[in-house]
Amino acid sequence: MTSCNNFKKYKTLSLLSVCLSSIRVFLGPITLLVLAKNLSTEELGFYYAFFSLTAMAQLLEVGMSSVLKQYYSHSYAIHDISEKNIKISNYFNFSIYWYLVLSILFFILGGGVSYVMFNDYNGIVNWKLPWFFLLFVSCTNLLVLPLNAMLDGTQRQQLLMKANIVSQLMIAISLWLTIYLGLGLYSLGLSQLVGILFFLLSVFIFNKCRFQFIEIHKKNFSFKTVFNELWPLLKKTSIVWFLGYFYWNGFNIISFKYLGAEIAGFVGMSMSIMRAGQNIAISILNSQMTLYASNIAMGKIDEARRVFKKYFIISFLLLISGYSIFYIFYYVKPDFFLFKKVLPLEQMIYVSIFFAFTFIISGTETFIRCFKVEKFVITQTINSILTPFLFVLGLNLHYQYFCLPIISVLIVSILTLYISRRFYTGYSNAKNT
Repeated sequence: MTSCNNFKKYKTLSLLSVCLSSIRVFLGPITLLVLAKNLSTEELGFYYAFFSLTAMAQLLEVGMSSVLKQYYSHSYAIHDISEKNIKISNYFNFSIYWYLVLSILFFILGGGVSYVMFNDYNGIVNWKLPWFFLLFVSCTNLLVLPLNAMLDGTQRQQLLMKANIVSQLMIAISLWLTIYLGLGLYSLGLSQLVGILFFLLSVFIFNKCRFQFIEIHKKNFSFKTVFNELWPLLKKTSIVWFLGYFYWNGFNIISFKYLGAEIAGFVGMSMSIMRAGQNIAISILNSQMTLYASNIAMGKIDEARRVFKKYFIISFLLLISGYSIFYIFYYVKPDFFLFKKVLPLEQMIYVSIFFAFTFIISGTETFIRCFKVEKFVITQTINSILTPFLFVLGLNLHYQYFCLPIISVLIVSILTLYISRRFYTGYSNAKNT
């Protein structure tokens, strides 16, 4: 009976994952078309710079959400109900305090950095009020992460995915509508706010109009005790997430400062298209992350790896297919308005190769982290320092923008695959002895 229930659960999760990925496949291109059609290249430069700055939350969040999901998943496998409830409750209480402090610090940091970033801009785009509104909404979104991590880690992925499907739909629709109505950069904050509200509403409705998910135990809760428990994994994960910010967001920030708002708009749109394809593909892989962790916690190592390989191959084939369709369309319809807001075709090819390698890196890291270990501090340090450096070097040498950064991700891809294979072999041998 248990095997049958697990099969049904995996099947439902797979269907929901496909549904969520399909929605992203459908919404992503439309959103890019709406942006390209209604925003100037300068506004696009600010649009992508804004998102890079809101991603600064990653500097403060230091991967805590990912760590909590792992600890939730392993605690959920405990047979003693009382012990399981207390552990899960303590993690949730901890996350509330953590993200409340984080949201306050993020607002202060975001306000200061924005003036450093945009103080020398002399164009016609009004950025101040839209930015501070988006910053406020982003801080609010941080307060939703404790609920998100708890639902994912305690095997309520079906509920979480349903809420995310509704939220993603409403974010996209509200973004299209507000941009069409001429609200410009205010559209970012408004659409994100709509997404938060519909996510919470969906969770409430899909959970039979209840917000009660766990028993809250405050008597035995100690922030310091929980932090010390999470710290062994967090201290390694935090380095990767901290450095990862500069890796993922350095391009937009460097482009804005080195090339100006207009060219930054071209770079941002080009990266957004290729990264959208990578995100769609990786979402299929990441949607099963807590299932990998649960199988590992129960000792089903080979099963976890088998499922991972299956989804990795499916995701990578989806990525390559999407990029191929893009280039066919680019070649057949070069005068299409979207292609007037992106880099030339020869530069786009470099961008797609770059993101194909980042998919290999991200996907491999996802699986290994499900063992509650962090084995990629060195590789991510190399990536986060070398990639932006090579990007700046390429700009100064007047190379194709993403020509040199490909060298960095190629090296890191090889190292990541080697490290993961070596770890898995060692772990399996230790379990069998």
